[in-house]
Amino acid sequence: MREKIRHVPIPLSGVMLGFAALGNYLKSSSAALWGLMECTALFLLVLLLLKFLLFPRESAEDMGNAAVAGASGTFSMGLMFLGVGVASVNRYAGAALWGIGLLLHILLILYFTGRFVLRFRLERVYTTWFLVYVGITAAAATGSVFGMQRIGRVLVYWGLACTAVLMVLITVRYARIPVEKQYRPMTAIYAAPVSLCLVGYLQSFDGTRGQATVLILAFLAHVFYVFGLVQALRLIRKQFYPSFSAFTFPFINTAAATRLSAAAAGQAGIGGKLLQLLVKPECAVGMVLLLIVFCRYLHFMTGTTKVSCDTGIIT
Repeated sequence: MREKIRHVPIPLSGVMLGFAALGNYLKSSSAALWGLMECTALFLLVLLLLKFLLFPRESAEDMGNAAVAGASGTFSMGLMFLGVGVASVNRYAGAALWGIGLLLHILLILYFTGRFVLRFRLERVYTTWFLVYVGITAAAATGSVFGMQRIGRVLVYWGLACTAVLMVLITVRYARIPVEKQYRPMTAIYAAPVSLCLVGYLQSFDGTRGQATVLILAFLAHVFYVFGLVQALRLIRKQFYPSFSAFTFPFINTAAATRLSAAAAGQAGIGGKLLQLLVKPECAVGMVLLLIVFCRYLHFMTGTTKVSCDTGIIT
């Protein structure tokens, strides 16, 4: 058992985030499914915590890899989303979990900037950079539960600015330098940043948001959603890598963004019906992808294959 914990990949946190986000999404429609999603996310959180506590040296080595260190942003994001679910049971525990997630993400930004940005090399740029710098917008997407809309508004502006800059930088890198095979699934993360900013905007600017802004962000989110989905469908049947976690949370998050956007646009009588048509299909796609990736992770973690800490290559 100890050896299996040793080989728990840090990108598993992306699957944890997917379940936490899906739980929040399903809470209003099914308490049973909400509970199942939250419990699964907590189970994955325990696995990751055991990995960090029992094998700190290996975890530190993983964090020396730009792709994996970027993917670790989903851990703190997952804590913030889990905080919302836990708050339904105990508000103080949920707020504490949310606050820890926000603090950890700020520390990640500081570490990542010092380690990879100040020592910049274009070949170390991956879509996981979105998770570091735009990922903190998860606090805006979830903070309204704890009355943190003011902080959320600041983070939405930060997230949109980082999205614009990183979209250019990451696209240039991917166009110029081929991405290693084990990190190609991370291309699906293109679907995440605009949708996350949109959810944060809708949750933090309630009553003051502009309908044109909602529709523009919703349109852009779906452009990147289609691109990310094409990448996911192209790669998900191929050899498994821990980076498959990229096929989970971006699509759950887009479904949430679409549902919130449909409600906002519907109130203004603009585009609401079109967005509403997309809500259920996008939710279904996100759930199916999450289930497939979760099953493949279970097979990977309970099998005899192992993953290299430095490269993420299965050996």
